[in-house]
Amino acid sequence: MIQIPTEEEIFNRLVSRYLTVAGPMNVDEGSIPYDFLKPTSMELAEAYRFILALYYALWVEYAEGENLDLAVSTQGITRKLATKAKLPTPQLKLTGIPGDMIPAGSRFMTEGIAPLFFVIPEDVRLDGSGVGFGSLQAEEAGQKGNLKAGTKLLPVQTINGLQSVELLADLEGGADNESDKDLRNRYWQKVRRRATSGNAAHYVEWALEVPGVTAARVFENLDGPNTVRVVLLGQNGLPPDPTIVAAARAHILSQRPLGPGDDGIFVVAATPKTFDFYSLVKLAKNFVIADVTEAYKAALAAYLSDLLESTDAEETTRRIVWTKAGALLHGVKGVEDYSGLTINGEAANATFGPDEVPVIGTVTLEVMA
Repeated sequence: MIQIPTEEEIFNRLVSRYLTVAGPMNVDEGSIPYDFLKPTSMELAEAYRFILALYYALWVEYAEGENLDLAVSTQGITRKLATKAKLPTPQLKLTGIPGDMIPAGSRFMTEGIAPLFFVIPEDVRLDGSGVGFGSLQAEEAGQKGNLKAGTKLLPVQTINGLQSVELLADLEGGADNESDKDLRNRYWQKVRRRATSGNAAHYVEWALEVPGVTAARVFENLDGPNTVRVVLLGQNGLPPDPTIVAAARAHILSQRPLGPGDDGIFVVAATPKTFDFYSLVKLAKNFVIADVTEAYKAALAAYLSDLLESTDAEETTRRIVWTKAGALLHGVKGVEDYSGLTINGEAANATFGPDEVPVIGTVTLEVMA
């Protein structure tokens, strides 16, 4: 790692060189040499700090924001931008006066002190019974625009004749801007795994190019000869919604140069599988159970993340190793000993399947009597 001198070190070097040239003289605070060299050392220290920041900005491992965008662009990778949630089919039910037109651009909002806003992209004509069905789209991009069917919506401004609004289907497809962490992981995925000619790594690469997809696992021939199953994980460790899954499948089909026919490509959302952890622990002096529990949760989360990132495509069923969970607990600062560790009530390894993603449920630690 690059090392830069401190302001004091720079000042002392300047003084030493000054005295070498000018000869012995007073360089204490308040002297002319001091007043001349001190501001110079301060400016040089600032320049060194800039050089250090620039150095780190060039490395994917350390770069952030726009600097990270530039660093990953060398591999042809661009940050995935946020997308707007929308109805996959016209399932916004509008009821009012028969024959009335609800114009495109009509705005609706959710209830509450911080409402979300949505818009109808096309005109909706109410039929003879006063009912019409339209599309709906979030005004702002991001995950927050995803709504569940049945969410109550209100018109932002009064629409003459409109009596009721009913959301009959989920609003889907909203995704946040790709985070630095996810963008960095996608970069490493591409440069560390050889993606070529439609191999498994290629399918992972294509899946990760879709907004809202943060991880993917690929299994060849799992659904029969000459088939490929791609299992997707969405943002915040949650399964992606059907709109994102459909977009990923369409993108994969448009990119693959070789491989099975369209009916041999299976793209599915991961299914969460919850794992509960319990153990008795002996605490070191001055440690409290709440802090130790949080530290253990963080260690487990990192372990499960590593399991998901395993490159062994043949390992369809993966194990949460009981002894590894114990080692992680024993390694938590403040834990002197433990006993009675269980995963989902069993003192044994736990497993999750090819379509499943492990989720930490409860982590319960109790102090040994």
